[in-house]
Amino acid sequence: MFNKKLVIVGASGAVGRVFIELLDEMYPGTKDLFLVASKRSAGRSMFCGKHEFIIQDIEEFDFSQVEIAFFSAGAETAEKYAPIAVSKGCIVIDNSSQFRTDLDKPLIVPEVNSKDLKNFKLPGIIANPNCSTAQLVVALKPIHDLFKIERVDVASYQSVSGTGKEGIDELLEQTESFLNKKEIKPRVYGAQIAFNVIPAGDILENNYTNEEMKMSFETNKILDKDIKLSATCSRVPVLFGHSLAVHVETKKEIDLNLLRDEIKKQKGLDIFDSQDFTSPNAVDHAEGKNPVSVGRLRLDLWKNNRINFWVVADNLRKGAALNSLQILDELL
Repeated sequence: MFNKKLVIVGASGAVGRVFIELLDEMYPGTKDLFLVASKRSAGRSMFCGKHEFIIQDIEEFDFSQVEIAFFSAGAETAEKYAPIAVSKGCIVIDNSSQFRTDLDKPLIVPEVNSKDLKNFKLPGIIANPNCSTAQLVVALKPIHDLFKIERVDVASYQSVSGTGKEGIDELLEQTESFLNKKEIKPRVYGAQIAFNVIPAGDILENNYTNEEMKMSFETNKILDKDIKLSATCSRVPVLFGHSLAVHVETKKEIDLNLLRDEIKKQKGLDIFDSQDFTSPNAVDHAEGKNPVSVGRLRLDLWKNNRINFWVVADNLRKGAALNSLQILDELL
């Protein structure tokens, strides 16, 4: 039973919809829930389980009615309305990039750094990390605990749902156009995404994308400030679920059997034994699933303090809505 008054800001978006699904899965029954979005979505109805809710216009919403506000409506909306919500006594958990780099606001993945919430003064703003970072640090934690990570090199293969409903629609529309030999005109991305692989994020002055820089900064903030991380992030024509190819270098020599045992103990982490010649994939093991899945654990061919592996997770669940609900659980 969920007995707190909760508002979902951005309820009509891709993450907002998953948050509503998870609320019904994890806390079945009647809820004191408000749904809020922009003016163009106001008045529409949505269901959480069997219960119908009407979306309200954020410009007119009174945050003093609720205790907890989950924001998933973009950085501009969070920048404007999250401080207002806090001033009305709300705990804000924000899924945008707006507050992740603020040193006075915790950036939380509960399996990894829930301890950072202990001395945080409430009400306040708690940031949810980038979706790729969330699944990465869950996979890195058992390695870091055992062998002390020094460097990470990661390549991400990120689904279009990471861009929201617009990204999903663009892939579906372009796929139909491609198969019917119609002209493709990219709107959301800088290039065709159907049957293609393109950089994820905006390219910055240092020639990294903002997605790549997020992973580096956020891993340092969540897991360990001394870890050196370099990322190459790509957008792929997959609807749901991000995949990562990860190479890790540690201070100590890696014992693969010991690591497998530690991963099995890690909350929120599933392991696929490489000896079964299986590897988790986005469709079968990420989409609609809560755990982060790790597979193809293999030592480097040349050094025993390096390891390679593959990670998949649902970017709308563990990468966003589920992680936020887990933060709520920690707070409550």
